[in-house]
Amino acid sequence: MIYSQLLNGLLINLLVILIIILMLNFYLQSKHKYYHLLNKPLLIFIVSTLLIFLSLCLSVDLKNGFVYDLRLIPFLLGGIYGGKRVLLGLSVVMVVIRIPLSGTGLMFTVIITLLTGLAILYLSRKLSGKTWTERVYLFTLLSLGYSFFGFFIPSMVFDFYDYISFMIYTGMLAGSTFLVFYLCEIIKTTNILQLESVKFEKMQVVSHLAASISHEVRNPLTTVRGFLQLIHEDSANIRANKELSQIAVEEIDRATEVINQYLSFAKPHPETSVNLDIRNEIQKSKEIILPLAMKNNVIVNMDLTNKHTIIGEPNKFQQVMINILKNSIEAMESGGVLDIKCYEKDNRVFIKIIDTGIGMTEEQVTRLGEPYFSLKGKNGTGLGMMTVFQLVQIMNGKIKVTSKLNEGTTTTLSFPVAPPPE
Repeated sequence: MIYSQLLNGLLINLLVILIIILMLNFYLQSKHKYYHLLNKPLLIFIVSTLLIFLSLCLSVDLKNGFVYDLRLIPFLLGGIYGGKRVLLGLSVVMVVIRIPLSGTGLMFTVIITLLTGLAILYLSRKLSGKTWTERVYLFTLLSLGYSFFGFFIPSMVFDFYDYISFMIYTGMLAGSTFLVFYLCEIIKTTNILQLESVKFEKMQVVSHLAASISHEVRNPLTTVRGFLQLIHEDSANIRANKELSQIAVEEIDRATEVINQYLSFAKPHPETSVNLDIRNEIQKSKEIILPLAMKNNVIVNMDLTNKHTIIGEPNKFQQVMINILKNSIEAMESGGVLDIKCYEKDNRVFIKIIDTGIGMTEEQVTRLGEPYFSLKGKNGTGLGMMTVFQLVQIMNGKIKVTSKLNEGTTTTLSFPVAPPPE
């Protein structure tokens, strides 16, 4: 009966310690201040003192001169995680709360507290380079030493030979120490990983943003470079060169607009949407992409007989078209035909871009739009199609890609028809 009383009392003591540790962790996690705890020795001292006091209140007295509780665990927690000053303060607390019980055991309490404090100081220096599992095992061994010097040796001095109580207490103290410190180390490690994960995600965002900017700005710069080469090759054709120069200037303006759009991440501003004439916008995109098509021996056909209007931003729509057209042309390395068709159905405008390139597998089609997924090897980042998907979604549009390997790819864009002006 007395042994079950001892076991139940120690289990309740352990439960209270675990509940308070978990509640404190949940609170700090919700406030994102977990690591503030490690930098605030006073808070650690207060929590550890509270746990020591509660452990003494929940202690089990078997009327044999010994008081069984788990006050060592908060003493270890505060001493190890709080530093020297917290350890010194908790040592005083351990002795002071034992004074009301008086008796000959008070001297043993002073001695065992002093020895345990010195052991914690020694281990704190030795454990800095150890893994968290090694620390947990060493703390458990320290609790075994505490039970040996704090209970077994005094029982020999006072001719008390209740080995069953000693074994129950030793097993519970060691198991509880292992469980509590295992939990604390897991919580500590998890928070470290979360902080590193957040840092890694921020770096990934910066990396994606930088790669996306370079990708989007490279397109107009490539066009400008191509037009300048054409002007240099035929410098006598003033009329043609004037048109090429005008398009080059527009491309530089588009590059500037792309940069301004990315700067809006840092300082958002309201976007302005207008009625877009699809025929005019696609014609502009064709003129921009035409030098690349000529270089790759690609014939560009357009079927834009009817006028269709949608709501959107001209620069964003051109970004979408240029990225898709550029990918289609680059997929036809040995030349081919690129068809652009536009039609209206069910109050939506559909734009089909059909190429006769190398095509894609079903798996590759499903991965379109993922960052850094590209079929161009080292020359591609995959951020062009990611931008396309995002911009189409912003303009309340939809995108569908169908493809067969070695047969070509069809990209279908659809947007709501702009309502008639009032």
